[in-house]
Amino acid sequence: MIKALVIVPYEGLYEMMKEVAQEVEDIQLQVELGNLYEGVAIAKEAENNGYHVIISRGGTASMIQEAVSIPVIDIQVSGYDVLRILTLVKGFSRKAAIVGFSNITQGAATICKLLDFDINTFTITRDIEVKEKLTNLKNLGYEVVIGDVVTVQAAKQLGLTGVLITSGKEAIIEALEETRRTYRMFSRLQQDVSLFQSILDCNQQAIGIINRENKIVYGNESFNKEFHWIKLENSTNIKELIQETAITREKQTKTVHINDSFWKITTCPQEDNIVLFFEKNLPNQAIVQGGDVNLNAIEFHTSAPYIPISGKSEQIQKVLKVINQYSRNEEPVWISGEKGNGKELTAHSIYLKRKTMNEPFIILHCDILSAEQLKDLMNEDFFQKYANGVIFLKNIDKLNSNMQKELYQILKNEKDKKLQWIVSSDDTIEEKVRNGTFYPELYNTLAQLKIHIPPLRERRKDIEDLVHVFISELHPKYGNGVVGIRLDALEEITNYDWPGNVEQLKQVIERLFIQTHSYYIEKDEVETVLKRLEQQEKTRDALAQIDISGTLEEIEQQVINKVLEEEGLNQSKAAKRLGINRSTLWRKLK
Repeated sequence: MIKALVIVPYEGLYEMMKEVAQEVEDIQLQVELGNLYEGVAIAKEAENNGYHVIISRGGTASMIQEAVSIPVIDIQVSGYDVLRILTLVKGFSRKAAIVGFSNITQGAATICKLLDFDINTFTITRDIEVKEKLTNLKNLGYEVVIGDVVTVQAAKQLGLTGVLITSGKEAIIEALEETRRTYRMFSRLQQDVSLFQSILDCNQQAIGIINRENKIVYGNESFNKEFHWIKLENSTNIKELIQETAITREKQTKTVHINDSFWKITTCPQEDNIVLFFEKNLPNQAIVQGGDVNLNAIEFHTSAPYIPISGKSEQIQKVLKVINQYSRNEEPVWISGEKGNGKELTAHSIYLKRKTMNEPFIILHCDILSAEQLKDLMNEDFFQKYANGVIFLKNIDKLNSNMQKELYQILKNEKDKKLQWIVSSDDTIEEKVRNGTFYPELYNTLAQLKIHIPPLRERRKDIEDLVHVFISELHPKYGNGVVGIRLDALEEITNYDWPGNVEQLKQVIERLFIQTHSYYIEKDEVETVLKRLEQQEKTRDALAQIDISGTLEEIEQQVINKVLEEEGLNQSKAAKRLGINRSTLWRKLK
């Protein structure tokens, strides 16, 4: 039996491999999700656990081949895969290009010519060319990039829409055939490797091997259990110990603090590698914990992926122009708009455009931040401690009046270095300021620069582009055959008012994507989902009108009367909606 680990870079391929694994009898397939360096880490561990072969895809497969000694099978991109994605992006209104290695671009270029698709192809020979190539394409007006995982990730970092070429079942079957051929060649070698690996894994002492570039090339079972290899490699103490051993070519012993424990490490030079033997020291240690601040109310980000704000409408283009304008200075920015309309995404965009080095992006969720937590932050001098970063006060209008005044005092007492503030609220904030429910001085201080994001129903031109973007993002996540949406179905979606705005649209597209069993989302499917959505909205509106301050019996009576009213006093229909029979309803109405 061939023991193979499949490391896939996206969720859709993960699900497809799981299905194929149930159909294969001569290969024991273990499927793991991991891309690039994460995939390499999984592969290294797999090599130590006796796997015969690793199956992966694209850039992840190439990196794994450099990191392990067992065979690595690459799931090739087939012509079917390219054709599926080209069909998917045909509905995009924006300028698109295919960027990748020759195994992708040669076949793609031929298919584009045969089917008369207006999509140019660009070939790269090394990973390091990707960013430069995509930057040039962006300057030439390209907005959509089709390629492998590495290309798509680089595209998104540059603010382009990246569309992943996913692998179909045909490519998986071919990879499994290659696995069988390769296993026959390497089986004897694999048996020898497993023997020596078993000997080392029986040793309870953690043993690792690091090369001169400070990269871990091997760790036994105890080593992998105790340490996370990336953190260990980044340890300054470990680096110094390796350098000293490499220079002197002599055994060294040093006590190092790793993962809240002290370890006695003995190094032994072996050709181009250093063998490390770990022995735990000082077992009774206290781990210092953080303060009392509820971390659910605070998020720290030292980096954030760039997610472009999609839309061709005049309104959203105006928002993008204002974002660029406000990103050139450090004055406070106030973002207003309805729920689900991308206020946090706008804040992220401003932060990334202002960012020069490693300044943090700190989100304070004002809707769950308590008065005690705010006082703790003030007492710890939290805001001055992170004065080099950007602080985003999300839903600032949810703060009570006392907290608003305390926050104003923080702004008023700012020291030499001014904090960078970005805040968000609903679009009724100015009315709240006028009627006194929001502290005017705080508003005037933070609302020096304003951005209003109009609701989706006022910029329906953006809906088509958003739908195609969402479908392209869902394709690698679920891996099904959906490549687009029918025009009549798109018209239904465009005509809907979307009270939950972009976030609600995204959720609905995901629901349609999952339940669709053909290549295109159909009109009848959209009508069913939107009808259910309208009913949910009506139910929410009805519940909002019910007074819950009374007794349970009084609340029940309000619900029954409301349902009866909506059903035109028809008791049979009302009882059915309430999930009770007519006699029970009649008894409750007495």
